[in-house]
Amino acid sequence: MKKVFILGASALQVPLIKTAKDMGLYVIIIDMNPDAVGFKYADEKYIVSTTDTDKIMKLALQIKPDAILTAATDMPMRTIAKVGEQLGYNTISYDTSLKATDKYLMRNALKEAGVPVPKFILVTDKSEYDLAINKITGPKIIKPIDSSGSRGIFLLNNELENDDAFNHAMNHSRDKKILVEECMIGKEVSVETMTINSKTSVVAITDKLTSGAPHFIETGHHIPSLLDSNIQKKIRKITIDAIQAIGIKNGPAHTEIIVTETGPKIVEIGARLGGDFITSHLVKNGTSIDLIKQHILQSLGELKSLENKIEYYGAAIRYFQVTPGIVQSIEIPEEITKNNNVLELEFNYSVGDKVEKIKSSSERFGYIICKGKTVKKAIELCDSYVDMINIITKKV
Repeated sequence: MKKVFILGASALQVPLIKTAKDMGLYVIIIDMNPDAVGFKYADEKYIVSTTDTDKIMKLALQIKPDAILTAATDMPMRTIAKVGEQLGYNTISYDTSLKATDKYLMRNALKEAGVPVPKFILVTDKSEYDLAINKITGPKIIKPIDSSGSRGIFLLNNELENDDAFNHAMNHSRDKKILVEECMIGKEVSVETMTINSKTSVVAITDKLTSGAPHFIETGHHIPSLLDSNIQKKIRKITIDAIQAIGIKNGPAHTEIIVTETGPKIVEIGARLGGDFITSHLVKNGTSIDLIKQHILQSLGELKSLENKIEYYGAAIRYFQVTPGIVQSIEIPEEITKNNNVLELEFNYSVGDKVEKIKSSSERFGYIICKGKTVKKAIELCDSYVDMINIITKKV
């Protein structure tokens, strides 16, 4: 029986863990949280930080797994890359892992390769920040170089909020480095890809909805994209160019793009499977590709190519928008729980909990995921059910 290391045992990794188990693999899970939900599916587990490269290297030398991987999370990619590079696993290189997890290194690599990106300036302290915000005109995005999940992002278009934007971004940076960027305006998409021996296949383009200023938290996604085919062609090209620019030769990527008036530009690129249920639910149910399974096969060195023709159906997720306050009730019509086209309905809060104004994706109230014969049908079902579910809060 082949063995795999999976770094992370949170809900984000559960679909990967379950898929590996379904494939008959011996699953060894590593996470620093002893209560992590994914551990209950493990054949073997270790309470170790997913970024503790030395300990994980020792475990890999001792256990000799056939592959090492994760899902939907960025920083463990550095550990995976270093272990993979030194021990010969089918992973990205360590250099690529740095470019995929440090937004400044990423921006530089893309710019040098001629891939369109916004104007950007690296900032390490307040004095540099004060200079930088005067060098980029118009609204600006202030973000940490090393965070994910919308954490630390701030839209700055009012000088009275200069200090708030700086503090918010800097407080979410491990390395205490942030970027001041030109604010790009336009529709946002993400692109899920698989690269095998330097050949990249675009599996899906996901249309994204966000909360807008100031934190741009994602409030929904659907696939396949409804954008014009000519725009989609440009998105595919810039995605493949970006993947080549940061050096991904084997493995998945999750690339975020904004379609500006002058064309698509890269927001950022992750050398891993997409999170927010995009890969685990939307791609799996909205296309003929199970990208999680393909990534496992790729990590084991067993994937030579993807399907020549990908079929598309429809899948969508919508996150609930809730007024801050104490949750009084959550009313769910019976027809929703009985509809087979509802893939998942979850709430992160219960009656009696206090709901704050959200500043990151981890604070969202809950979500509903639906499938359909077409993307429009999936969207219609999701939106109608969001309206039917009655969530009542009381102001404190």
